Amino acid sequence: MKQHVKKSLVSAALAGVLLFSTAQGAAQYQPVDPANPYLPPVSGIFHGQEIHEENGTYSVYIPSKFQPCSGGVLLLTPNGTDTQAFWESETGRGWKAVADREQIALVAAGPLDGGEWNTEQSPEGRDDAAFLKKVYDTVRNKSGEITAAFDLDERAFYIVGYGEGGTVAQEFAMQWPAIVCGAAAVGGEAVPEAVAEAVGGQYSYPFAQADSLEGREELKVPNREVPVPMWLVGVDGSSRAAGYWVAASSAEEGSPNRYAQQVFSNRAARVWVTEADATAGVSPEVLYGEFLSKVQRFVGRPNGRLEWTVEHTNNGKSGFFTTEQMVGGKLRRWMTYVPSTYQAGTEVPLVVAIHGYSSAMTAFTGDSRWQDVAEKNGFIVAFAQGYPTDDIFGNIPVPYWNNELQGIPVSDVTDDVAYFREMVRKTKADYSIDDSRVYATGHSNGSCMTWLLAMEAADLFAAVAPVGSNMGAFQEQVPSEGEPVPVWNMKGQYDTDGAAKLEPGSTDAKTIDYWTAFNGVAGLPKTFSDPSGIFATREYRNSQGVPLVRFTEVKNSPHAYTPEEAEIIWEDFFSHFTLDQDGTRSYDGTPVKRDAAVTQPVFTDMDGHWAEQAVEAAAANGWVSGTSDSTFEPNAPVSRAMLTSILYRVEGEPQAEAAGFPDVPAGSYYSKAVGWAAANKIISGYEDGTFAPDDSVTREQLAVILCRYAQFKGRDVSAKADLSRFGDAAQIRTFARSAVEWANAEGLLTGVSDAAIAPQKAAARAEVAAILVRFLQ
Repeated sequence: MKQHVKKSLVSAALAGVLLFSTAQGAAQYQPVDPANPYLPPVSGIFHGQEIHEENGTYSVYIPSKFQPCSGGVLLLTPNGTDTQAFWESETGRGWKAVADREQIALVAAGPLDGGEWNTEQSPEGRDDAAFLKKVYDTVRNKSGEITAAFDLDERAFYIVGYGEGGTVAQEFAMQWPAIVCGAAAVGGEAVPEAVAEAVGGQYSYPFAQADSLEGREELKVPNREVPVPMWLVGVDGSSRAAGYWVAASSAEEGSPNRYAQQVFSNRAARVWVTEADATAGVSPEVLYGEFLSKVQRFVGRPNGRLEWTVEHTNNGKSGFFTTEQMVGGKLRRWMTYVPSTYQAGTEVPLVVAIHGYSSAMTAFTGDSRWQDVAEKNGFIVAFAQGYPTDDIFGNIPVPYWNNELQGIPVSDVTDDVAYFREMVRKTKADYSIDDSRVYATGHSNGSCMTWLLAMEAADLFAAVAPVGSNMGAFQEQVPSEGEPVPVWNMKGQYDTDGAAKLEPGSTDAKTIDYWTAFNGVAGLPKTFSDPSGIFATREYRNSQGVPLVRFTEVKNSPHAYTPEEAEIIWEDFFSHFTLDQDGTRSYDGTPVKRDAAVTQPVFTDMDGHWAEQAVEAAAANGWVSGTSDSTFEPNAPVSRAMLTSILYRVEGEPQAEAAGFPDVPAGSYYSKAVGWAAANKIISGYEDGTFAPDDSVTREQLAVILCRYAQFKGRDVSAKADLSRFGDAAQIRTFARSAVEWANAEGLLTGVSDAAIAPQKAAARAEVAAILVRFLQ
């Protein structure tokens, strides 16, 4: 069968004729037409695109009506067939017809110099997987310097190989499973066992689809455990080949269908096997329409999540409806999702969902699945569409949201705030929308747009949730007037621009500083995680207990927006806030009031001190106080009573019984604090039964108390640092060793110098304030 498939394809290629225009060299990109801006800046077929680093060429076909952020298929030719001959074949013409109808892009690649693929992965041959990965990286790059660049939707990237190219397609899917949304091998053989064993055992790059190579060593997921939808059509050794993909998908065998004699599935992860004598009906149209296009891979979870492709249809009353109209002299569009429960005349909430840079409204429905949350809760979603903008980051025109606070120069400025005002107005005119329950959320560049709406269109939205980027999130000065705007900001553990660490001076830290100041919720936050452990949140509440600012790290997530985020944003945040007619907001029906400004203590002896900001933050929260109205005495030692009282204040001074120590007088400022700490095993007394409240706390004792407090808070204290670099590490007593290792690993207790950690030194007041702030941040 292998020879039959290969020979029939090659003979068709040689007999074919050139049916469409071709081009070599640099493409001439067309400027954006305001009356028809969503067409590609270049279209046609382009041969001879070179990958110099990996010694190979590829060709590209872009349909004339290709839309922003649309799918693509990488086609691999058999041995002895170059890409130009492939396009001229019956199979190539079939794929071009599919591309024109479905408005997808095609990329074709062949073996080196039209010879043979290196299926055995011999070190003497070309590294075909590296070559194809470079092709993938190049075609999704969007750079204006690339010939025939287009706006590829990485959620819908598929690979199909013919003959020996089918074997290579499988090998590539084994090597890079997180970026392959579906694959098919037509002819060829099963991947050599040695190759499958070696490649399958390597750890995957779990966030490669998000253009990140992080997380590989941390998560340690073998390639063989990452599912890839795979259709094996007339493949020699199909049983062995299918076994690999069935195991990767944990799929179970089901009933055969019209095209496949064996069908395995685990939700959207499917494996189909078509025998050699049943391949005639498996055309490009069938491969794409019946198998590949049905499933997409979405960024967010490690190695992405395979989901059924969203069908953007409607029944006349509910579903997805697209609107196009001129706004500011430019053709704009958006897509509205109307739930099946909607009844005209009954007002419902509206969520405005905003995609990221170079993305599209159709892609964001799959990323976020806001339509599912809307269907469950009975509200409407308006999925916005960015306007293609030229030369952002040197790229071809792709959708972009214009927030001038990002500092990115734009030659043709688009007024996107006016666009959103018109979108909301038109949606309210077309549907019964509750004016008090309109919300905005977006990802990446859409997050930047969400921040701008919070600043320049706060009169429209009851609350906002920007996810994944804080560029353009704040102004130089915090306005002295304006009602608080509830914001929930999320970033992934492996996100861009510093991830979600809130490093001092970072864009994220400046963002939270700005919005806590604007909303009147100064000080450090309460911290908590949801039951799943995915969302680790810092929450800043006003004196009413209203969460006006949240910052959340999404665990094991890259630069992404996920359905879990949409669901929790609605249930735990948006659904609680309303926008009142006077511009104020209410939380669960209670009007939100801005807290009175807190006078910040000014300690003259902290001016220029290394811990100045930490002491100010701790004092603003009421955790520490000065030794007078103007002094803090940063170098004075901290007593056991002081440290216990600080932790008790951090916890909000919960109910506690008085301490049972003979040297802790009832009614003293620290008695309840000591009672609380002792009851929760955070701090204990001495063997003689006393507490010794006036004793100074040493640095090693501080580490022990903080470690116990971390355990009380439910934190992981397993981190351990190697303390051998400190010459005085032997002075750490046995009971404190593990705690000091943890505190040093977490960056809480650092050395007093490069060579000393000073475990027996008394902890100073400024030092404790700084460590506490680090711990809580």
